[in-house]
Amino acid sequence: MNEGWNEVGISGGSHLERMVEMYQELGFEVRLEQITPEDRECAKCYEETGETPYRVYVRSKEDARETAEGSER
Repeated sequence: MNEGWNEVGISGGSHLERMVEMYQELGFEVRLEQITPEDRECAKCYEETGETPYRVYVRSKEDARETAEGSER
């Protein structure tokens, strides 16, 4: 899944919303992937608070354009 995406953290709830807003304000594209059952060990604290955890990935809009241009060739 690389295509210029970099994992920047795991988060949930209101903190996740703030992370997404911050990276978007800085000009990044943001991609979220819900934590899978195999990754539940790292997500127990989120489950205890009723939050759904997500892996947060970002990439610059420039990387996105380069990836799109490369796939058109």
